[in-house]
Amino acid sequence: MLVDYFRDYRDCADAYSETQKFEIYDEMQSHIDALKALGVSLRSATRKVQVKWGLEQDSKPMPASVLYVVAFPLGKEPEQFATPKSAGIRL
Repeated sequence: MLVDYFRDYRDCADAYSETQKFEIYDEMQSHIDALKALGVSLRSATRKVQVKWGLEQDSKPMPASVLYVVAFPLGKEPEQFATPKSAGIRL
């Protein structure tokens, strides 16, 4: 449910006013709190990547940041974790 919520927010975040975003953040936090009550802890990491759009050979890569959110059993979460060096994202 949280993944779907993040995706929906990502797809239309620019349509929300700054005031509306507070409500979104509160709702996201309630989902995170529900996971914690179930014994699940979330950790995040980011990685800078180069994204190339399209299949043209001469298209230039664009810098982007990828956010990874990983669930761990509560109390067993690491301080750091490795992120993939490349992402097999196809659009």
